[in-house]
Amino acid sequence: MGAIQQDYDEFKQPDVDGDDRISRAEFNMYVKNYLANHPGLQEKGYPRFEDFDHDKDGFVSFMEYTQQMAYQVQQAELKKFYAGDTKGANLKAQALSGLAGGAQKGKNFNDLYANYR
Repeated sequence: MGAIQQDYDEFKQPDVDGDDRISRAEFNMYVKNYLANHPGLQEKGYPRFEDFDHDKDGFVSFMEYTQQMAYQVQQAELKKFYAGDTKGANLKAQALSGLAGGAQKGKNFNDLYANYR
């Protein structure tokens, strides 16, 4: 459960009004502040709000956040795999693909977490 708490804590950072969802304004403010504190990063490499707002309701829920983060990890692992770093990347990518696509398959958060461990 420590990993879930850490994910939730990260999710809550941009949630300025504390309503357990991230609006576009909160997201953009967080990205702007994050990039200002990390001058070596560029906005073009940072995910867009649309990448996280899977249901297109104008907010990012914790479920959407965890799905997108899992997807990003999966993509990074696949990139390593195809670059020749096969040490565990294939198995992890397969496991994460189930997590990233979980909501589309009708799974709930507990099902997703079971796949993540």
